[in-house]
Amino acid sequence: MADYFVGQTNLRIELETNVTLTGSTLAIKYMKPSGGTAVSEAATINGSDPSKMYWDADAATDLAEHGTYIFWAHVTFADATIGIGTAVAQVIKYQGQL
Repeated sequence: MADYFVGQTNLRIELETNVTLTGSTLAIKYMKPSGGTAVSEAATINGSDPSKMYWDADAATDLAEHGTYIFWAHVTFADATIGIGTAVAQVIKYQGQL
């Protein structure tokens, strides 16, 4: 994943699942640095690669905390089975932070 910053808009969080997602209900779930309950955002299949999903974080309040976020894929397949992806960590920095 690339560098992301608090208050940044027009960014895409994309996860690779290594399975075909066609016909599934997709979500990208994440934990904020402050903890609490997981946030769930509806995700979309990447048009050029049906094993990738993405969520467009387009509001300054979407990723409003600095620190380490944990993201993972959550897939409900057409037969109602559920797949949960491996979690990945991403640091959200303040603007100008190295």
